[in-house]
Amino acid sequence: MASVDDIMGKYGSKISNNLNDEYRPGDISKEYLTFKEDMLPNQSRFERYSRAFSFIDIRLAEKDRVRIQKYLNTAHLDVTPGQVVAYAFFSTFLVILLGILISIGVYYYEDAFSTPNAVFLGLMVVSSMFVFYYIYSSPQRLANIWRLRVGSQMVPCILYIVVYMKHTSNLERAIAFAAKHVQPPLSLDLKKIFYDVETGKYSTIKESLDNYLKTWEKDAIEFVEAFHLIE
Repeated sequence: MASVDDIMGKYGSKISNNLNDEYRPGDISKEYLTFKEDMLPNQSRFERYSRAFSFIDIRLAEKDRVRIQKYLNTAHLDVTPGQVVAYAFFSTFLVILLGILISIGVYYYEDAFSTPNAVFLGLMVVSSMFVFYYIYSSPQRLANIWRLRVGSQMVPCILYIVVYMKHTSNLERAIAFAAKHVQPPLSLDLKKIFYDVETGKYSTIKESLDNYLKTWEKDAIEFVEAFHLIE
């Protein structure tokens, strides 16, 4: 089995060729917004549909709100839990309404409420329940997909940061370097760390990074510990 020194020697020289990349504060945040729109069409579409129902104010239990918000943060979805639930409820209502309208149309056409018509209406009700569950669970499903994809990029990310820190002992620049060169989707997570600082959510890169690492404490403690050792 290859040792740490072997891995560093194998990849260090290749990574070192990019160490002189210029870093300017603000660039990473701009790249985050552009990259998010281009890379995540499904998430962007889900965001647009959810925001369309922002006029509906649905208040959730605090436990449910915190749980859904956690999934939204992981999947980089810029919507609120209330908007997601409103989207789910309204979509369910539309499916049921469509089924009722079609059943009424068939009733007036046949001048009788036939068994197939009743079966169709029942299927539309069942379909509406499926639609509600699909939309309501979308944040969790998208978050799980995201975490599975990120897992394969953790080792290269640590390598990039360690090699850069050996060259220049600056955590902010090291994370920026990794964000530019590590493969997606982890690169988007790293850019989000800068984005949260630039938008004032956190005051320092370390604070933003520590908050991000908390999301991996249960599933990838080695990744979290590696970052803490680097810090």
